Amino acid sequence: MAAGDDERFAVELRRAIEQSGLTLTAISHRLRARHRPVSVATLSNWQSGRSLPGGEQSLGVVAALEELLGRAPESLADLVGAPRLRGRSVRTTSFLGHRSSKEVFNDALRELGFTSAQQYAHERVFHQHATIDSSQDVQSFDFGLIVRALESGVCRLPAVYVLEPAEPNIAPHFIPVQGCSIGRRVSWPEHRVYGVELLVDGHLDAGQVAAFDYRVELSARATDMTAVVYSLPRRANDALIEVEFRGDRRPVDCVRYQRTESGETTSSVRLDRRERLQVSEARFGPGTLGLRWKWENECEDDEDDEDDGTEREDDEPGSDRAMARTGPRTGPPRP
Repeated sequence: MAAGDDERFAVELRRAIEQSGLTLTAISHRLRARHRPVSVATLSNWQSGRSLPGGEQSLGVVAALEELLGRAPESLADLVGAPRLRGRSVRTTSFLGHRSSKEVFNDALRELGFTSAQQYAHERVFHQHATIDSSQDVQSFDFGLIVRALESGVCRLPAVYVLEPAEPNIAPHFIPVQGCSIGRRVSWPEHRVYGVELLVDGHLDAGQVAAFDYRVELSARATDMTAVVYSLPRRANDALIEVEFRGDRRPVDCVRYQRTESGETTSSVRLDRRERLQVSEARFGPGTLGLRWKWENECEDDEDDEDDGTEREDDEPGSDRAMARTGPRTGPPRP
């Protein structure tokens, strides 16, 4: 943790509490009702800087605090870090909200009008189908969602992409397919950040459920993609991610990935007969689901680079050419 994070966390938490108008006693009672018990004394120590949250349970409380106090997702959690991850070691995947792009990512959310957790619809059912085609220079990602409105009025979600350095800096194409339209947009090529506000058709009452579909097309080679990751800020009834591979290149060393407040776990997965990878969970969240892979023949490519004396940035061993998209609560999942 960088020097000064203790003070930054205390300052931000104290400001959030003051703006909420709630007493520490009221906050403690509301967190207990959400099954995130924390004492008034602990909250007082946190906001005064005498101590920091530590461990999985405390970080779960911080995640609940963000929602209760109407703060941006991970705005407090990122100031105290994450718990030690469990499961076998995996290389870090760059996904939306990664610390290196956190500030500009949150700026994009604010530009799209998302300043509090209540403004994000609750995803009840989520399905992502990615088509990675090595014969094409455009990769497509289809999303199907069933959401529950948390407020009466227009139900909306953000879709924001931070492109990796190895990916072409070309704005993704956001396409409303059914049941939604595009509202505000963000296009910041200098930061490699692009996003839109997704508006669910019609006026919804709080608690009402709606379904919609949209597509994102990225101008990139198949080999620019080594992961598909999705963050869910609240518990979803069902979540499914599928990646279909087309063309003459095939993934190797494929793993399912999930991260929750309990830690990080991975497990091996193979292509099925439809040339797809899949990860699915029922009653999942908050957390992140994803699939990761490498590309066959990468070793041969590396050997060729060594033989001819050239270096190819996007084939550098250990480089990460991941694409990812967040859910309604943007940023990394609450660990």
